[in-house]
Amino acid sequence: MQNRAFFIFVNTQILSQRQVAAVLTLGEKNIKINGDSVCKQVVDINRRYVMILLLRHAFLMLVLIGVAGASDQGDALLQMVKSRDRAIQDIVRSETGGDTAEERAALKAIVGELFDFETFSRESLGRDWTARTEEERVDFVAVNRRLIERNYADPALYTKAEKIDYTGVEVDSTQAIVKTVVYYRRESSTIDYKLHLVDGKWLIYDMVIDELSVARSNRSQFRREIRKSSFAGLMDKLKEKLREDTSDEKGGTH
Repeated sequence: MQNRAFFIFVNTQILSQRQVAAVLTLGEKNIKINGDSVCKQVVDINRRYVMILLLRHAFLMLVLIGVAGASDQGDALLQMVKSRDRAIQDIVRSETGGDTAEERAALKAIVGELFDFETFSRESLGRDWTARTEEERVDFVAVNRRLIERNYADPALYTKAEKIDYTGVEVDSTQAIVKTVVYYRRESSTIDYKLHLVDGKWLIYDMVIDELSVARSNRSQFRREIRKSSFAGLMDKLKEKLREDTSDEKGGTH
């Protein structure tokens, strides 16, 4: 029985897979197919047609492989975020509520592994980043890191959440978004984590909370302060904020 898996039309004829192979490989002026002579011109035309089909098939396979790869990456990324969340919950749901020095250090370490502090800082400063010296950039990133670690290593931030739903993952090459909904006692918030690949690791460089980008919000505040005073004035305010938080933390330590 003729192989129905692969057919090509040659004028009014139908070529089987074996006959297609003859079209692609034989170079005679006349090829006998089903007892009929097929001229070289027809063979050449169909050789090109076959090659087009094969190229289309190869392209489709690449697309499907890419989709499968993106799906695999999305699954791996989602599992990574979930495992980090579970690690945080294990700390803050302990008997001491994540409030010991060791537990706070563990939370800080988890947060430190999740963020791309330099990109977050650059996004937060916007066009003012280009005007900064290397020394100013290093100082700004260091201050931002301390602020992020202090804010997101606070056990109280996580104990308020009653439930987290992971609603979707979007992966496009080296960029990704993990979408979540966090439920509190009387309300909920959407939190989208924007990540990118850095040296083979997915790192957060921004968060969109209830459709508001944290980096963009920072950018507006930072730009306003720079215009009001200067970049040095902005740094003084951020460092003062760190000192106040440190003082409050020491005052609340038992």
